[in-house]
Amino acid sequence: MGHTNTENQQLAWVNLAKAVCIVLVVVMHCENHFLQAKWIEGGWIFEQWHMLNETIRPLRMPMFFLVSGLLASSSILEPRADTERKRLLRPLYLYVVWGVILQALIPVLPEQTFFNWSEDNSLLAILLVAVAAWYMVALAVYYIFTRLTLGLPLWLVLGGCAVLSALAAFYETSLAGHQHKILRCAIFFVAGVRMKSLVLAYASSATVRRALTLLSLYLPGALICASLGTFFLIVDMLAVALGITLAAIAVQKAKALASVASWLGNRTLGIYLIHFLWLEMTLIALQSGAVSQLVGSFWLGMIYPLIVAAVIIPASIVTRDLLTKVGAWWLFDYPWERINDPESGALSTALHDPAILKRV
Repeated sequence: MGHTNTENQQLAWVNLAKAVCIVLVVVMHCENHFLQAKWIEGGWIFEQWHMLNETIRPLRMPMFFLVSGLLASSSILEPRADTERKRLLRPLYLYVVWGVILQALIPVLPEQTFFNWSEDNSLLAILLVAVAAWYMVALAVYYIFTRLTLGLPLWLVLGGCAVLSALAAFYETSLAGHQHKILRCAIFFVAGVRMKSLVLAYASSATVRRALTLLSLYLPGALICASLGTFFLIVDMLAVALGITLAAIAVQKAKALASVASWLGNRTLGIYLIHFLWLEMTLIALQSGAVSQLVGSFWLGMIYPLIVAAVIIPASIVTRDLLTKVGAWWLFDYPWERINDPESGALSTALHDPAILKRV
């Protein structure tokens, strides 16, 4: 019991990091409203918000996946009976379900259809990981990759992930949908799983001086990446190191922040999946005659993503709770019982092969 309490205290900053990342994701997704709603001076406002979001890009998803790896670490390194269901089947299932939902309601390309098997078929966007729910399939891919490489030296695995990140940067415009993001962020999930104790020790020794040093290195790198429209692994690493440091300092200085962050951090899944629908409804409202006059306000545009995020995040939480209460819990969890024989199938056998999983 004492060990659990100690670990919970060590992980207090993790919930804050998760909460901040989901807020940054929602804010980032608001920027297209300026163009879609034909906001007055929307092009200029869009450019400013896009530049800001691109500057934050090295932190947003790399940090999210590092945190995901930290939280999955124990169950991946020491698998339990439900590990495969939670870490593999559940995210894959949610990706397919929400991929279909989002493609039906907010297709990647409006002319796409589910009914004609052609290059315009909506199912292809799901198969190519082009739909917005890509985070879920990434978790499943990382689980498989991490399990299969547990028997390899950590330096070799991280080196391979660094190569994947470099390839993602080089081929970013050539890869379909969100594939480059999955390649880019693999190193952070693996680090969260296999370097958990080191990451926690790093967080526990966080100082303001370190934060300022990292910030002075990160900002120039992030601005360079934003101006070039690409990313570099070293900048991503600086961003994550800064994020860990700031989150750790924040929970140390403001104890009350930990409980609020924990509440929000434990609801990120519902926020992530549902906020896409609320964003679309917000856009429809902006385009309607009732509130179309809002798009004429320059100053409202400058803070619009912050206002919308403050509304959509609670709305997504409430929507998730309501859907769960009326029996639609299967939208957020794997509905079938775990397969009785986890050793059946080539993939499952590989994931449970002691020779593969032997730690070094």
